[in-house]
Amino acid sequence: MLFNGEELTFKRIFTFVFGLLVMSFGVAFSITSTLGTTPISSMAYALALITNLSVGMTTFIFNAGLIVVQFLILRSRFNKRRLLQLINCVVFGYFTDVAMHFVSLIPFDASAVMCFIYLVLSIFLIALGIFIYLPSNIAPLPGEGCVEAISIVTGWRFSSVKIGFDATIVALALIMCWLWYTTPFGAVYIGTVISAFFVGYTLRQISNIYTHITGKEINVVHE
Repeated sequence: MLFNGEELTFKRIFTFVFGLLVMSFGVAFSITSTLGTTPISSMAYALALITNLSVGMTTFIFNAGLIVVQFLILRSRFNKRRLLQLINCVVFGYFTDVAMHFVSLIPFDASAVMCFIYLVLSIFLIALGIFIYLPSNIAPLPGEGCVEAISIVTGWRFSSVKIGFDATIVALALIMCWLWYTTPFGAVYIGTVISAFFVGYTLRQISNIYTHITGKEINVVHE
């Protein structure tokens, strides 16, 4: 999943970075929607609410922590190439702050319609970002790397572990906000649940449309 032995070309690097940028705008729109951020971003956003650090900084801290978790899970099976995920921590964290800044410049009246539009935009952009960045097969975001590590050790299916992992992250974000923020629903709300169901569905539709237009199939998961 981390590397596929292919030459590291400019095209692969560009699609990797551009995909992360698109995803970061998806996260920014989900946060601004006030309907709850995406499952994998819920912990980072909960940390931002509690500590008053920027979302980009807490995204970096959370993702770096997940690399440590991978090391503890895999131990001797921890491939040094997994450290490439540190690049993701820095790039995605920085992009998230940039995206939050630009999205904040867009007039937002917090009406139900606008909140829903932002939620739909976030789901689409996150799915599109995944579609763009994963096929480059340079390094996954640490959340996906952590899911892979659990799958390697347990032998459980990647998709099954992913569901349990996301559910755990959301539960922890709820608990953190309940203990140290004004409401348990600061980072997690109805939009989080909707995103959990529809990001994967949207990704599949984007992939199907791409295949229909080009006749080519894109493998977005490298297990």
